[in-house]
Amino acid sequence: MGIAKGDGVYKVLARKYRPTKLDEIIGQDVAVRILKNAILSNKLHHAVLLAGPMGTGKTSTARIIAKSLNCEKGPTIEPCNQCEFCMSISKGNSVDVMEIDGASNRKIDDARALIESVKYPPLKSRYKIYIIDEVHMLTQEAFNAMLKTIEEPPEYVKFIFATTAIEKVPDTILSRCQILNLKRIPEDLIKEKLKMIAKNENVSIDDEALDIIAFASFGSLRVAEGYLDRCISYSTEHLTQEDVSLVVGVTQTKTIETYFECIKNKELNCALNIIKELYKKDVNFEILMQQFIKYLIESNISEEYKAGLLNVYYHTFLDIKSKADPLISVNIATYKAIAMTNLSKISDVIEKIASGEIGGIDVEKSDILTHKYSKEKQYTNNIDKKEDSNAPSNKAKYETKTPSIDIESEIKGSKGLDVILKTFGGKIVSVEKINN
Repeated sequence: MGIAKGDGVYKVLARKYRPTKLDEIIGQDVAVRILKNAILSNKLHHAVLLAGPMGTGKTSTARIIAKSLNCEKGPTIEPCNQCEFCMSISKGNSVDVMEIDGASNRKIDDARALIESVKYPPLKSRYKIYIIDEVHMLTQEAFNAMLKTIEEPPEYVKFIFATTAIEKVPDTILSRCQILNLKRIPEDLIKEKLKMIAKNENVSIDDEALDIIAFASFGSLRVAEGYLDRCISYSTEHLTQEDVSLVVGVTQTKTIETYFECIKNKELNCALNIIKELYKKDVNFEILMQQFIKYLIESNISEEYKAGLLNVYYHTFLDIKSKADPLISVNIATYKAIAMTNLSKISDVIEKIASGEIGGIDVEKSDILTHKYSKEKQYTNNIDKKEDSNAPSNKAKYETKTPSIDIESEIKGSKGLDVILKTFGGKIVSVEKINN
């Protein structure tokens, strides 16, 4: 089996197979088409903002734009990747294409240094290009200092910004940029790219194994290529579905099904033991939640029950993604999910009340009680409105007119549990259980 090498030093697959021209960018058809037309018509905006999740090609796209503009054959949508300009941009040592990390160059002094350098034209290339990665990390002061420069830069300057959190970029900056949104890459496209890489690297891998990697990458090609790198290091022989599941931390579908059966059957210990065993096997719980959510969506259960479970496990997924303890988070979700099996529709409760299956007052009596409760609230509101701070006796005056309600005398149901239906505008909004 061959391995990816470059100049005698191992080069990770994500770097070795990074796209070098617009046609090699996968899953971003809209953004690619806009860029192609803009470059061909010489109408590329002076400030382009690439926004999207990690691993969707923002930095690669920025470098391709730089090469397309500065290639000796350019501006072109087919940079040669052989000339001095293209080679220096690919290696990251071009004197006219500056790649800046927004996280470590975020202060106003860094912004002032950039503004000062903009004044000087490019030394060798056609354009002087500033690529600022994770631009949302800049401080508000740095953004403010750059506003005028971004709005009206010299003709030889282009700004290309990249961010995973466009909501953190000030509107004043967004209004000065051409925004291109890069979406998560579909699983089938990721799988095709991985299959091509595996073939080029002489790696034997099952088709089902590629499916697992594509699913676990969650739309990020860089993450998928990283998983493939790890799997290749795990086994120099044929890579099976079991191998990849173990390396990536993906749970077998059969285990997901067993866990769900435990939930439906209220077998708490069974469900918790499954989670405990998965934790011991170092399963990726973030991926586990994605798998289970997908399984729930495709399952044949009532819409209400499905919606409730999806709500529980989606919030658990977000908690784990926010670095909460995965074992505790999933255990709590398991308790919640099992408790949901005891829930009943309000319409079913009403039917049981009407048929006498549930002891307590009838709907007519509940309406009477609700009416009296409303009358009491009305008197209280009148007191609040008419009470004057200089006339404390008013409150007592209105309190004497407030009707009292004896709950026990109003409700004469069977011993044990009584059900009171509260109405609002003729619609039942809640069910309260009262122990007499």
